[in-house]
Amino acid sequence: MNKIPAFQIVQNKKKMLVFLTTAKIVYERFAVSRRVENKELGYQRSFSKSRIKQIKNYISQEQGIIPNSVLVNLDREKYIYSEEKKELTLYEPDLDPLGLIIDGQHRVKGSYEANPDFPLMVVATLELSDREQAQLFVKINKTQKGVPASLYLDLLPLLKGNKIEDFDQEGVSAEERAREIAVRLNEADESPLYELIRRTGESGFGISLSEFVRQTKNYVEPNTGKLASFGFEQQYKIFEIYFRAVKAVFLKQWEDKDSYILKTVGFGGLTIALYDVFNIVTQKYQKFDTENTIKTLKQIQDFKFDKNSLPGGAGFNAQKKVGNMIVSRLKDKIRESQEFVEMIGD
Repeated sequence: MNKIPAFQIVQNKKKMLVFLTTAKIVYERFAVSRRVENKELGYQRSFSKSRIKQIKNYISQEQGIIPNSVLVNLDREKYIYSEEKKELTLYEPDLDPLGLIIDGQHRVKGSYEANPDFPLMVVATLELSDREQAQLFVKINKTQKGVPASLYLDLLPLLKGNKIEDFDQEGVSAEERAREIAVRLNEADESPLYELIRRTGESGFGISLSEFVRQTKNYVEPNTGKLASFGFEQQYKIFEIYFRAVKAVFLKQWEDKDSYILKTVGFGGLTIALYDVFNIVTQKYQKFDTENTIKTLKQIQDFKFDKNSLPGGAGFNAQKKVGNMIVSRLKDKIRESQEFVEMIGD
């Protein structure tokens, strides 16, 4: 067991321990994330390689110092503190970490890469719940540099402290409904958006959680949303069917990381077009399912989600233009089709 000199402080009846240890112990013995299993991905957001490199170079090349403390939480039954001896005992390594790094993950990783024995000052909260840790993280980072909107939305259930069992119940906001749709689409293996919705604010391939929620809220707004006449499970199914059909029809572009289909302007345009596509499919086939939606969208399978074909910018106006382009092209194709003409009798 590691025994470390430490002293206790109390703020508003909350006990904390202050101690000095090495970057190696903090990095190897404390978790970066309970929400992301991979050690290289952060609870706050994924590691910024450039920030880590800057800190590493600052320490190893510029002989820099880290005078501010790292904030961690020590979990129950992972430590013993003796007030009499002013001594903190950390339990020996097992399958579980000692706790979570709440703030300072980049300083820890950069210090560790520069020198595993680099000393770090640590403040440890004691036995906070996941909700309390998330709230503390948000409070700290809102004050310092701002929490990414996607991460805030991802932490929303923790921050509110309640698990919603029925998303049709009164009082569930459009934001909460849209977030739940995004999380399900991102986590279901068979989903067309499986692991394509970025939930912690990091950049990369796919659409951000904040953008998905922003685009989806006006569909699921209670009473006034475009899909308000449907229950929540039906609303989820509509989005799942729609994007499964989009993926099937535009598969090559969907898998192309240079395509704009899963970037803000393309994805936003597709989401704006969803309602019109839904109405076209249901009017023509009297049933909104994957097969019928694919048949409908195949009429515009030559639509290009690329820089040369879409309007410039990524703001709402550009997304609206893309949505209008998709719907306009689809309606033109339907008007031209013999099948549509035959549906109109004398």
